[in-house]
Amino acid sequence: MNKKAEEIYNKVKDKIKFGKMVAIDIDSEDYFVGENTIDAYEKGRLKHPEAEFYFIRAGAKTAFVVGAR
Repeated sequence: MNKKAEEIYNKVKDKIKFGKMVAIDIDSEDYFVGENTIDAYEKGRLKHPEAEFYFIRAGAKTAFVVGAR
C-alpha cells in the first residue's frame, strides 16, 4: 500500500465502520467511504474527477484478493 494513503487512513479509521471500502486521494488527502469499491470510487470522482485513488477495506489487511490458492 502507498505510505501516504496509509497515513491518511490511520488518521480517520476510527470514524469508519468495519468492512466499508475507503477511496483515498493522496494529493488532496480527501477520503470517500462506500459500501464497495465502485461506490467509494464514484463518490471520490464527483469531487476529484482526475484523481488517482488508493483503496482500503476498513478493518481488513487487504482490500482485494486476486488469484487461486
